[in-house]
Amino acid sequence: MPVLTDRQRIELAVPAYLFYALTGAPDVFVPADPNLVARAEADVAELRGNLRTACLEPFADLPSSKKQALIRRLERLKRLVIVDWHERPALSLMLMLWCFLKDLTDREVLILWEGSAMDRATRKLMPMCEHGFVKQEDGVAAQKQACALLRRLQAEGLYR
Repeated sequence: MPVLTDRQRIELAVPAYLFYALTGAPDVFVPADPNLVARAEADVAELRGNLRTACLEPFADLPSSKKQALIRRLERLKRLVIVDWHERPALSLMLMLWCFLKDLTDREVLILWEGSAMDRATRKLMPMCEHGFVKQEDGVAAQKQACALLRRLQAEGLYR
């Protein structure tokens, strides 16, 4: 197995970390039926567990000090990216992150191994995100926002 560079490790962790940050916000997921609240909470807890695992996996083989340094870098990137998130609807953010992730996987910049934590999280997110693409203008806006996110991260030396 090839040794990953610090940049590659960060690139692997960023999508999961951004989804993890968003899914931790209150009222991001609101079930359509009030009778499904308990089920929705369990699904979100499972999703967040998989996302948390996926953001830490790229650092698992590193010594503690190196791991902590890269996690701090990941946190700085998250702060840079989410600076304007409080002004945007959660659905818009979710669709943007979905488009960002889809672009990375379509171009094989990021490969989701079947059965991995990120694969399991993606399978849970897929129906939620696809529901948001009902209106075409939402999809177009999400694509544009995903491109802007990619450019912001490229300016930080990632995904080149």
